[in-house]
Amino acid sequence: MKSQDAVASVKKYKYNQIIIGGNLSALIYSYLNDTPCIINKLSVPHQFEKVNNESQLKLWKKLYFLLSLAGLNLFGDQVNHVRINKNEAATTTLNSKVTKLNFEKAIVFDDENVTGLPMSIEELYKTTSKFIVLDWMTARSCMVHDFEHFCTEDDFVKDIYFYPTERVAGNHPTQRDLVAVSHLTTEQLQDFDYSDTYARFKVIKLLKEEGFNGRKNGFLNEERIYYPLDLKVEKREVKKFRMNLYDDSDKIEFNYSSPQELLIQENKGGYQNKLNDLLKIL
Repeated sequence: MKSQDAVASVKKYKYNQIIIGGNLSALIYSYLNDTPCIINKLSVPHQFEKVNNESQLKLWKKLYFLLSLAGLNLFGDQVNHVRINKNEAATTTLNSKVTKLNFEKAIVFDDENVTGLPMSIEELYKTTSKFIVLDWMTARSCMVHDFEHFCTEDDFVKDIYFYPTERVAGNHPTQRDLVAVSHLTTEQLQDFDYSDTYARFKVIKLLKEEGFNGRKNGFLNEERIYYPLDLKVEKREVKKFRMNLYDDSDKIEFNYSSPQELLIQENKGGYQNKLNDLLKIL
């Protein structure tokens, strides 16, 4: 009797198209094409990424809000797992409720927490995946400065972004902590030479080359001296550079477009755009 009740409680819907993905590209595509979206995993851009000179994080939040108002964000941030079976997506939410969505076509932007997809090209040919790695560091001893960004030619510590510290109450725009951004392979993530410890050593080396010192420590023989430059790694954040590579099928299309590429598309109108005109969100 319980199993019959469970089967009866499963809700079923039908759509021409659905989108699977929680990154900025998925939200932009959903907005531009008036297509419902299943956010299988929240893939929020980091605060330093830009598109059209605008913060990707700010745009992601706006679109998430706008799609929710338009009824296109089907499950919000509650999705735990998506199972694809032919032309059906069975979605399980955090409270264990299952909803089945029949579709003519599913457009996948992110394969995290999604099963039932065809074997990826990476799995077939054992190619190497790449990851965006963010090493967040506090500057425990560093001169006051107003630098915002350094860029290198190396994938390991490719960018260094400075931001006003959140460790001190109030507004202190010149007291800055930093994050080092690297593009690493699976093998490199497992190699200690590419660990957060070595990222810290490399950042200190790069900052010294740019003339950075620790805090002032008085004078010696009438010459200004400084404490050693001291950074502490607070956490390492690892994100997939993109989802695995797949071949499209009749029912499933895999979209690897960047936010910049999608924003070039013509806005096709729809209810969400009326909301946009009303609320002046974008």
